[in-house]
Amino acid sequence: MKLEPGLSAFVTGGASGIGKALSLTLAKKGVHVTIVDFSEVNGKEVSVLVERELKKFHPMLQAPSSLFIRCDVSNSGDLAAAFDKHMESFGQLDICINCAGISTPISFYQDKSDGTSSWRRAVNVNLIAVIDGTHLAIKAMKDKGNPGVIINIGSASGLYPMHHDPIYSGTKGGVVMFTRSLIPYKRQGIRVNVLCPEFVLTELAQKMDPKFIQLTGGFMTMNMVVEGAFELIEDETKAGACLWITKRRGMEYWPTHMEERKYRVNPGNQRGAHHTSFLVLKFHAVLRKLFPFRS
Repeated sequence: MKLEPGLSAFVTGGASGIGKALSLTLAKKGVHVTIVDFSEVNGKEVSVLVERELKKFHPMLQAPSSLFIRCDVSNSGDLAAAFDKHMESFGQLDICINCAGISTPISFYQDKSDGTSSWRRAVNVNLIAVIDGTHLAIKAMKDKGNPGVIINIGSASGLYPMHHDPIYSGTKGGVVMFTRSLIPYKRQGIRVNVLCPEFVLTELAQKMDPKFIQLTGGFMTMNMVVEGAFELIEDETKAGACLWITKRRGMEYWPTHMEERKYRVNPGNQRGAHHTSFLVLKFHAVLRKLFPFRS
């Protein structure tokens, strides 16, 4: 997808960290942005900055070119209402970025509660809300019949275990596999990809042990994360793709071709590399019934 003025994006967790950086960079391309976040103060501040950038592209526009919607993404009704508001304002949805995420406030190893305010809350925000947001974005794109891109923000901790927060690691692993499984939507013009950065300087990452951060090479720049996200948005060949970004290794797609060969039915068949996994072959008939894709 070519990023150009007039497109619209919906960004959860857009008031801070990665979501804020992506919202501002999209605005610098002339893309209308709906910022969805629980923090009203930060969200409104980012919306003003986005509006300022967009005036360079749309100086005569009377209606707002940016929206802030206060929303708890774990509340499915509120999230659906936020999507409705975006569609009412901009008419279509071209890009959705599910970026909202939290760490587990109480260590799973010491948590003696039922998890309502701790690990269940993290699961609801980090995984269930991403599934919900993806589902709503797909519906919005299909209803208008326009192609679109969905970027789910995972984490490097979804590719390897993060022992000090197994819930966070587990939810991000779920985001990775959920997203990679959605490659069939490419046939309908909707690409869903996942971005897995390691450590970038955000409020969430600042809670990590600095010594551990240094062992991994330190914090990467926000520009690296933005560059990775834009690659997944603009490269039409990327669907069901997982882009892993680290300071020490840069950007690389996961799994590697060598890793993929371990679970392919016919690893030597490169022509169907993205469509011949065991599960896709076994449930091919079922998928055809569930997804009546256009050729």
